[in-house]
Amino acid sequence: MHDSTFCRAHTPSIDNFKSDVLAALLGDTASAVHTLATLLKETLNSQYLVLWHTELNNSVSVALNLATPDALLNAMLALNGTQSKSLPHSVLTHLQTEFITNISADANWVALHQDTQKLAIDNCIALPVVTHANELLAVVSAFNLVNTTVSKMQQARIDILCSALCQVMHNEANTRQLRSLKKHQSIQIAQQQQEIDESKLVLQKALYQRDRVQEQLVEMENATALTTMLSSLAHEMNTPLGAALTAASHLETFNERCGQKLANNSLKKSELKQFHQDAHTALTIIKRNVLRADQLMENFTQLVQDQHQRSKREINLCHYLTEVLLSLKPKLKTTRHRVCLDIPSDLSVVCHAGAIGQVLTHLIINSVEHAYTENQAGKITIEASNTYIDSRPSLHIVYIDDGQGMEQTSVSNLYKPFFSLADKNSDNGLGMHICYNLVVKFLKGTIDCHTSVNGGVRFELTIPM
Repeated sequence: MHDSTFCRAHTPSIDNFKSDVLAALLGDTASAVHTLATLLKETLNSQYLVLWHTELNNSVSVALNLATPDALLNAMLALNGTQSKSLPHSVLTHLQTEFITNISADANWVALHQDTQKLAIDNCIALPVVTHANELLAVVSAFNLVNTTVSKMQQARIDILCSALCQVMHNEANTRQLRSLKKHQSIQIAQQQQEIDESKLVLQKALYQRDRVQEQLVEMENATALTTMLSSLAHEMNTPLGAALTAASHLETFNERCGQKLANNSLKKSELKQFHQDAHTALTIIKRNVLRADQLMENFTQLVQDQHQRSKREINLCHYLTEVLLSLKPKLKTTRHRVCLDIPSDLSVVCHAGAIGQVLTHLIINSVEHAYTENQAGKITIEASNTYIDSRPSLHIVYIDDGQGMEQTSVSNLYKPFFSLADKNSDNGLGMHICYNLVVKFLKGTIDCHTSVNGGVRFELTIPM
C-alpha cells in the first residue's frame, strides 16, 4: 500500500471486532461476505465499497455493492476487456494493493473522469483477496476514504478482514466446485445407469429371442422325431396290411370261382370243402395282420402320448425300448449298426416313459450320425437295472457305443446348446442339450459321459423312481 493512506474516525473495540469476524465466519456465505465487507467499509472509513468477482484474471463482475452508484459500476464494468485501466482492473495483473489519492489527475482513470466528477469521487483503494497459493479470488474497491493515514491496528484489521473474506470465498468456491462435481457425477451416474438399463433391455431381448429360437429348435427336434416315428409306422404297417390285402384278394378270387360254379350247378362237394379251408386260412391271415397293424398303431399312439403328456406310467422297460427301436427302424436300416438291449425281460418300472425314450432316441441318433465313419459297422448297447441311490430306488441305464469317441474338451461342452462336432449347416447342436434337460431338470437324475478318442462313449444315467 502507498505511504499516504487513511484512518477511521470511529473504530470498534478489538473484542467487538473479533466477535463480528467470528460470527461472520460461522454464518452462511452470503451474510458472512456482507458482514466482512461492511467491516472493511467501516475500517477504511469509505463512502462506497464494491466487492468484485474476478473472472479469468481479465475482467470483473459485481459480487456485492455497498452504496456505490450504478452509474460508476456500469462505467467500470464497461472497461472489461479494454486497454483502459481502473481499480480494480489494474489489480488483476500484479495482485497488489493500489491506492489512488487524486482520481481526476490519474491518466488511467481518464475514461471514468466524467462519472467520478459527477459523483465527487476523489480517491480509491483496491485490495486483492488472494489465497495462500497466490490465487486471486476477488478485489475490494473502496471510494472516497475520509483519511489518508492508517494505524498499525487498522492495517492489521484490513489484513484480517481480507484473509477472512478469502477463507469464506474460497470455501464457497470449493463448495460450488464440489456441488458441480457432484452434479457432474450424478449426470454421469444417471447416464451410466441409463446405458446399463438399455444394455440390460437389449440383453434381455437377446436372451428372450435366444430362448424362443431354442424352443423352436426343440420343437423342430420333436417334430423330426415324430416324422421318424411316422415313417417307421408307415414302413411297419406295410407288411401286415400288405399280407392282409393279399389274403383278401385270394379270398375274393376263391369266392368268385365258387360263386360261378354254384351258378352253373357244377360246384362239387370237395371244391366247396376246399373253398372253406382256403377261406378260413385267408381270414386267419387277415385277422392276424390286422391285429398286428392295430398293435403297431396303438404302440405308436402311446409313444407320441408319452412324449407330449410326460406323465408317469408303468412299463416293461425291455418291451418299451423295443418299440422305441422299432420307431427308429427307418433311420437304422440305412446303416450297418446293431443295437443290443441287455435288459431283464421282467424289469418293470413306473416312470416318465416318454422322457426316457426321447433321451435314448437322441443318444442313438447321435451315435449313428457322429460316432462312426461311413459304412462302418458299429455296435450300440443299452443296459438297465434297478438300483438304490441314497436309499432311494432308482433306474440305472448304461448306453455304450464303440465309435470314435471324443476329446475331453468336447465333453465339457457336450450339453451346451448349439454345440456340435458336426458340420454346423447339418446339425443344430441341441440333441445332447435336450438329453441333459430331460434327465437333470425334468427327471431329476444325473447323466455322466465317459469317453476317449477312438475309445467309444459310455453314458450312465441314474433316474430316481
